[in-house]
Amino acid sequence: MAKSENQKVKTLFVAKFFLENSDENHPVTAGDITDYLKNECGIESERRAIYRDIAALRDVFGMDIDGGQGGKYRLLSRQFEFDDLRLLAECVHAAKFISAPKAKDLVSTIAEFCSSYQAEELQREVFLCDRVKTTRKDILLIIGIIQSAMSTRENGKPKPPQKISFKYLKYTLQNGKTQVERRRGAAYKVSPYKLLINEGNYYLLAYDDKAQDMRTYRIDRMKEVKALDEPREGEEAFAAIDMETYTRRVFSMYGGPQKRVSVRFINPLLDTAIERFGTAPDVFYRPDGERHFVVTADVEISDQFFSWVCGFRKKAKIINPPDVVENMQKFLKDISDRYET
Repeated sequence: MAKSENQKVKTLFVAKFFLENSDENHPVTAGDITDYLKNECGIESERRAIYRDIAALRDVFGMDIDGGQGGKYRLLSRQFEFDDLRLLAECVHAAKFISAPKAKDLVSTIAEFCSSYQAEELQREVFLCDRVKTTRKDILLIIGIIQSAMSTRENGKPKPPQKISFKYLKYTLQNGKTQVERRRGAAYKVSPYKLLINEGNYYLLAYDDKAQDMRTYRIDRMKEVKALDEPREGEEAFAAIDMETYTRRVFSMYGGPQKRVSVRFINPLLDTAIERFGTAPDVFYRPDGERHFVVTADVEISDQFFSWVCGFRKKAKIINPPDVVENMQKFLKDISDRYET
């Protein structure tokens, strides 16, 4: 049988398979590679030849391929473009949930993938305006524990997601620098479902055993996080959540009856309005004369929503429905009365 033209570059296809299908948590076997070569590349190959290719990639080409015991191999690291590394470094510095010392350590690790000259550039911190970083050094460890608890596989085998327990912290007026434990130190027990990032902070969306409902927790306020040998609960509650609507409500601090509201803005605030209300099919934008537009969306009515609109002064105005306009008027009067002399 004539050999496939691809046979000449078989080793390159083996490298491609590793890059696309393997990492430190996902091992592959020589059988997986043989099947890929046959089905995707039209290359017939014996396992012994695959072993030789892996040895060449590892020993000659320098690919960081680990394993062989038990017939499993893992690609532990790979190369990145410098622009990608620079973006990663900037994101590390910008994340409030990563402490300043840890950020420097992480950027040093990122710098190992580029030249010494590029590494020096990566080490120059981005200047961040009004950015308070956590002093906690165990945030990434906590995230790892949560990720492991949410995982559906362990050592290549299926496993049920687990609950976790932790103590939750808060500041007090008596001590604004040191956090104290909520619930007098009693542990929270929750079923973790999703990790979220908002404005540089990491949050956990979880089903709370005590509240019997979905709750959001700041990762940097959690301590003594442990995975429990208990199966996760709350699947129905999590499935009922529309993530876009939920995160918009939670992270905008809205909390109240939901109503269909129309707000008129000046045209330069279109980007701001879209960032706040989104572009879902149930959100509508229309021109209102030459200088204004109106957005109509479902909003949870609260003082925080009224405060957000107030921040635009004369550049924004709630125009519908009438009862929400009336509540806005009462909100403004309460504030005005507060400052009467």
